[in-house]
Amino acid sequence: MEYTINKIAKLAGVTLRTLRYYDKIGLLKPSTRTEAGYRLYSEEDLEQLQQILFFRELDFPLAKIQEILNNPSFQRKEALQMQVEFLEKKAERYLKLSQLAKDTLLSLEGGSNMKNEDLFKGFDYDQMVEDQKKYEREVKERWGESPQYQISKERTSKYSKEDWEKINQLQMDNLKELCQLFDAQIPHDDEGVQIVVETAHKLINDYFYPCSLELFSNLGNMYVADERFTAYYEKFAAGLAHYYNDAIQHYCIAKA
Repeated sequence: MEYTINKIAKLAGVTLRTLRYYDKIGLLKPSTRTEAGYRLYSEEDLEQLQQILFFRELDFPLAKIQEILNNPSFQRKEALQMQVEFLEKKAERYLKLSQLAKDTLLSLEGGSNMKNEDLFKGFDYDQMVEDQKKYEREVKERWGESPQYQISKERTSKYSKEDWEKINQLQMDNLKELCQLFDAQIPHDDEGVQIVVETAHKLINDYFYPCSLELFSNLGNMYVADERFTAYYEKFAAGLAHYYNDAIQHYCIAKA
């Protein structure tokens, strides 16, 4: 059986834009095309798309997914076993967050107040601290002698949990706006996109370290060169990391 791009998008719950992008980069090419050039996907293509979506849920960058799927030793059954294990770990965390929300609701309905330390159990703050420890050595090796690193370390060491929550919310609000512009296929050099980039630049300057245009440009390049950064942006939308980098490079050139 063969599926049109509209049918497979509906089945998998993905956008047409995503499928076209996967085709463009060679991650998921349709098995055949009609004489008019319309994409037709096979049952095997559906299975590959499922694998792609599982890996995306686990924050694998698209380049890594392509490398895995193209490996001659790739076994779908083994991949699924691994995915089950890691997805269950993520599910466990979301169950904790769900329980936290229920406990908070019960507290509100009962008219009692939860302890402050109980309000945020399960949120990303603890994970953020662990991530900071995990990558601190690498960051220090790469930028430890730079004044930016020293300033950032001094500033962030003084931030409270509430400070981090405020900063994270500002960053996520700005990223949400970027995603909306990307989904609307607004060009990266559009004024609206450039305002988002300018806001991101200001947040770095205000809360972390003085960020020159040269350094900001390097950060943008890192979003597509470093798999971890790429994976972070790609989990919001396929192609977002490159779109963001293009917007940053345009901003830096225009501001120079």
